[in-house]
Amino acid sequence: MKCYFQGCNEDGETKEHIPPRSFFPEGEKLQLLTVRSCKKHNNAKSTDDIYVLAQICMNASPSNRAREVFLSKVAPQLPYNNYALRNLLAKGAVQSECGAVKYHVDSSRFDDFFTALSCGIIFKSCGSSLPVNYSLSHVYHNFQNDSDVQLRNLEDAIGRFYSGKPMDFMEFGDPETKNEKIYTVTIFGIPGFKSSITLVHNFFGTFKVTSMLTNLIKVGV
Repeated sequence: MKCYFQGCNEDGETKEHIPPRSFFPEGEKLQLLTVRSCKKHNNAKSTDDIYVLAQICMNASPSNRAREVFLSKVAPQLPYNNYALRNLLAKGAVQSECGAVKYHVDSSRFDDFFTALSCGIIFKSCGSSLPVNYSLSHVYHNFQNDSDVQLRNLEDAIGRFYSGKPMDFMEFGDPETKNEKIYTVTIFGIPGFKSSITLVHNFFGTFKVTSMLTNLIKVGV
């Protein structure tokens, strides 16, 4: 079987967890979804996983189990390699007069992570990798830019439009994400890659990301 990642023709020699195992407490095997992966795409984002998890937990806590996952999965990693993860998270952070800290987010790490996650979810849903004629972009609703009102309004509109369950003809597939307190995803799109596709990721019931998978080939062309 080929690798799950878009455009990759290598054999899937290993298994990739979607989302990564680190997102779930020990002993919870209810949602250890896997896809076949080549070694490159299994290891390529490993350094991003814990960074993304830390940012999600910090922006979702204390809802559901975000704090628990942070303490069990992220906190033990903070001292490693001369506090590399802690320093990475603190880079660019700004403290307000009231004492609250606003942490900088490395958007490139998030984009790489959610591109891989989206490719995995698509593969798990239909048994086929995302065609190369699709471009991917991601909206991080919890990271809204207060200085750009138009962008914030657009992101809010996207969030409202892709809410609830998709209509029957837009039910692309169901990867069977079952752990609602940690991660779920809803997919909007015509099966068989006959339309653009939208994935709505939800972590800890409050951290929302919308992945837009745009079909660059017009219907009928």
